[in-house]
Amino acid sequence: MLDQRRLPEEERFLELTGWEQVAEAIVSMTVRGAPAIGVAAAWGVVLASRRGADLAEAMGALRAARPTAVNLGWALDRMAAVLNRKPVDQLDALVISPGIPHLHPKPHPAAEMARAHHIEIISDIELLMRAQPQAKLVGITGTNGKSTVVTLIDHLLKSNSVATALGGNIGRSALDLDDPGKDGVIILELSSYQLETTPSLSLDAGAVINITPDHLDRHGGWDGYVAAKANLVKAVQSHGLTVLGADGAVVQLADQAASRLVIADQNMAPDTASSPDLKGPHNALNTAIAIEICQYLGVDRNALIAALPHYRGLPHRMEKVGQMGDIRFINDSKATNGDAAAEALKSFHDIYWIAGGDAKDGGIGVAANHLDQVRRAYLIGASAEAFAAQIAAACPVEISGTLDRATASALHDAQMDHCLNATILLSPAAASFDQFKNFEDRGHVFRQIVDGLTAPAVMEAAHD
Repeated sequence: MLDQRRLPEEERFLELTGWEQVAEAIVSMTVRGAPAIGVAAAWGVVLASRRGADLAEAMGALRAARPTAVNLGWALDRMAAVLNRKPVDQLDALVISPGIPHLHPKPHPAAEMARAHHIEIISDIELLMRAQPQAKLVGITGTNGKSTVVTLIDHLLKSNSVATALGGNIGRSALDLDDPGKDGVIILELSSYQLETTPSLSLDAGAVINITPDHLDRHGGWDGYVAAKANLVKAVQSHGLTVLGADGAVVQLADQAASRLVIADQNMAPDTASSPDLKGPHNALNTAIAIEICQYLGVDRNALIAALPHYRGLPHRMEKVGQMGDIRFINDSKATNGDAAAEALKSFHDIYWIAGGDAKDGGIGVAANHLDQVRRAYLIGASAEAFAAQIAAACPVEISGTLDRATASALHDAQMDHCLNATILLSPAAASFDQFKNFEDRGHVFRQIVDGLTAPAVMEAAHD
C-alpha cells in the first residue's frame, strides 16, 4: 500500500512477507494518526487473496484485530521489504491512498511501475467491495457537502434504529468498518480520487450533490473530474436509487443512471428552522438528498423530519466557536474553495470575513458574487493580494497576513461598528497548506484565537 502521509524518503512500496507476520504486525501497531487499517491490513488482504484465502474471512480477521492506526515508519523497519528486493510481477495490486497521484498531473513512480507491469491500482474501498459485505451500501460524492450529507444520513438512520457504519473519505477507513448485517447500512463518503480506483463499486443508493472546479490537476482537467464523479452514478444498481443535485454539471449525468433517479433541490427539504446546524440554502439541499435516500431505505419521512433538530454538524463546517456580546465567531475552515465559501456568505448577515490561503484554480471564485453582507474582508496567506484584487471593488479589504491579526482586526471593527448580531466568519475559499498542516489545524488555531479573545480577562480589558 502506498500512503501519501509518509515522508518523501519513505515513499516506497511495502510488501508483507507472510500472513503470520501480518497478524503479528496488526496486533502490535502503534498510533501516529494514520487511517485505521493502514499498510499492514491492506497488504494483508491482498496477500491473503493471492494465496487463495477467502477474502471475506481475511478481512474479518483483520477487523477482529482492531488496529487503530499505523506507525508507518515503524512498519517500514519492522515488517516491510522495499519493492526492489523482490520481483514486481509477484504483486497482484497496488493499494493507494487517495493522496497518491496515479494518472495526473504526474503518476507517482510506483503507480507508473505498476501500470507498466499490468498491476491493478485500487483503493481500500475496492477491497471492501470485494469482501461483499451483507449490509446495503450508500455512496455520496460532490465537490462540497459530502461530509454533511453522510453524517446526516448516519444520524437519521441511527435515530430510527437502523444499524450503520460510516467511513471512507471521512472518519474510519473502509476496511475498518464493521459490517452491520443485512438489515444495516454502510455509508461511504467517496472522493473523486477514490471513485477512479474502485472499479467494483456497487451501491444500493448514491448521490452526487454538486460538481464545481476542484482538484482539476489530479484529473487532467474538468472532463476528467466530471468523469470521476460519474463513476458513482454508474455504480448504483438497477434496483437502487440515484439522487442528483439540481446543478447543471450534475444533471448532465442523469443519462448514465441505470436506477431510479431523483433530481433534488433545496425546495424539497422540510423546514429546518429548528435545526441550527442545518443553516443555509446549501444545507436545505443536503437535507433533501439525505431524506430521499433514507426514505428509499425504508424510514418514514415524518420520523426523519422529527430527527433533524437533533443533528449536530461537523467541526470546521460553519461551526460556532465563540460569542462576545452580539458578535459570534464562525469556523468554516472546511471551505477550501470559492463555492463552499459562497454558501457560508449566503447564510449570515453583517459579516466580517476572514479569507485566503493556498488558492485553488479560479481563486476566490463565486464567493466574489456574494459580498452584499460583507462589511469588510480580512485576507491572509499566500492568496491575500490576489483575493484583494478580485474583491476590493465590492467591499473594504484589509491585508492581514495571518489568522491572529485578521481575527483581532475583525473583532475590533465589529465592536466599533456596534453592529447587532455581527458574524466574524472564517471561510477561507482556499486550502490551508501555506500556513497550516490542513484545514482542521487552521480551524483549531482559529478556535484558540477566539478563546483567547473572548476570555473574561480580555473582555474586561476591552471594555475598560
